[in-house]
Amino acid sequence: MNSLVRWNPMEAMVPWNFWGSLWDEDFDEVLERLGGSMDEKPMAWMPKVEAYRKNGNYVVKADLPGVKPEDIHVTVDNGCLAIRAEHEEEKKSKGKGRRGKEAFMGRFEGSVAIPEGLKLDKMKAKYHGGVLEISAPVDKEHPAREIKVEIR
Repeated sequence: MNSLVRWNPMEAMVPWNFWGSLWDEDFDEVLERLGGSMDEKPMAWMPKVEAYRKNGNYVVKADLPGVKPEDIHVTVDNGCLAIRAEHEEEKKSKGKGRRGKEAFMGRFEGSVAIPEGLKLDKMKAKYHGGVLEISAPVDKEHPAREIKVEIR
């Protein structure tokens, strides 16, 4: 004889033995079960990146605080400007009756489509105050064009 059992959507999402065995396992194993591992690659972070035209130049700025200049790589290929950076920071703190260490590791890879008509041979990059600024002059034959938006 079959009996009807009320369906519980939470049981379908989380295995019945997950919470029961949570406290019986090592913390690394729990993280692996949740989809991650302590031994995996550094996690990615997403800094603010903006691109605009100003005074005849096309400018791309990326906020990369705490990144060493030698850990920043910029490439231009096929109408795309790619920025790659790695950040590793370790802080040690001592206080009354406590000692601690905090570490942050992260990798950023982002790209921005660049317009036609940039003078790539005159492209410059500078890094100051945690901000990477890349600029290139725009050829006068390729001015920005305005597109009218119809409001209804």
